[in-house]
Amino acid sequence: MKTHNLQLDSNGVPFAKPAFWLNPIEYRKIYSEINQVFDAQYSDKRIAAHASFGIDGKSYIYWFENHGFDNYNIFLRLIDNH
Repeated sequence: MKTHNLQLDSNGVPFAKPAFWLNPIEYRKIYSEINQVFDAQYSDKRIAAHASFGIDGKSYIYWFENHGFDNYNIFLRLIDNH
């Protein structure tokens, strides 16, 4: 498997998908939100979706790989039309 273009987690293990670029402010916001509910919602999930508002005020679903608390790879952001 070719991994040289993939982001590494804090243990040096590559994520399976390329990271989705987010504005640094939005990136920190979403990471913080995921961390706040990690134990209740995401601790047992390898791939998860987090609903939130982006810094542009629009509602999005952020898909991410989970390698443990504070160790995520956001790989997709979709507009939430619900």
